[in-house]
Amino acid sequence: MQDPPDPPDSESPTLADFIGTRDSVFVLRDPQLAKTGSQARAQLRSLPFLAQFGLDRVAHPGIYDNGLRLVEYKLLPNEDLRANGVANVGFPLIHYVSQEMLTGELRDDESVYDEQDVVRRLLRKRPDGVPYVIVTDTGSPKMPRHTRKPGKSFVDEFECTVVEYKGLLKRYLQYNLDSDLPLSSTQNLYFHQISAHHKRLGLDAGSIPDLFDYTQLPADSPAWDPIYYLIREDADQVLEDYTERIREALRSWTERGPTQKIANSMLDMLEWVDYEEERLDAYRYRHQEDA
Repeated sequence: MQDPPDPPDSESPTLADFIGTRDSVFVLRDPQLAKTGSQARAQLRSLPFLAQFGLDRVAHPGIYDNGLRLVEYKLLPNEDLRANGVANVGFPLIHYVSQEMLTGELRDDESVYDEQDVVRRLLRKRPDGVPYVIVTDTGSPKMPRHTRKPGKSFVDEFECTVVEYKGLLKRYLQYNLDSDLPLSSTQNLYFHQISAHHKRLGLDAGSIPDLFDYTQLPADSPAWDPIYYLIREDADQVLEDYTERIREALRSWTERGPTQKIANSMLDMLEWVDYEEERLDAYRYRHQEDA
């Protein structure tokens, strides 16, 4: 597995330049994708990092789309790729697929997640030099129907660079952000961006719940964005248990620890403004004037 060079090329915005490679197919290893059942969460934690490099077309299982997007992106559900093929898929592309999804070992009541044929076709279809980022839980993803030699993976057949997500994020933070959050608390760049923003303003920024204390937030804090998103997504407030709704919305983005506290803070603010965007605007900016 390739270790990225140090320091990164901060003048170039491409992922390849940051990693230090001429390849355009990347296997980004994030062990979080291996977790299933009640442990499955934070599968999309790498997406805010990848979005920094202009990558916004994303394929992932529909179950990851829980009604909250911490970054904007164009979604291609993996289920649609299996059903409809890849003829109309554009690149650059980020593709979230675990080893169990590749081999069909992951299944639920509705689907068998067998992505081997899809990934193989995308690897062949991709135009030269255009990024295809495969986020998975292993550095040697295997597709046994297509790679028949025991122990071999598609990285032995296609030119690609294998990197550890945690190492890339650590390096990005070292050279680009002064976050007060320890990497052990979250590997989602979005939360580190908020921490760095709040730290510059002299606010508490060392824990994730601190970042969502809406009684203290400056008007330009990125932490306001999810509140607007939730209001727009659930304008009719049809769900009775809104706390559960927010917890589920955060599930694909957050590791286990802080989710409940973030959900409580968001719910308190939503109830305070009665789920109305105009009232949220008024509170957000009046609060800063009164501070």
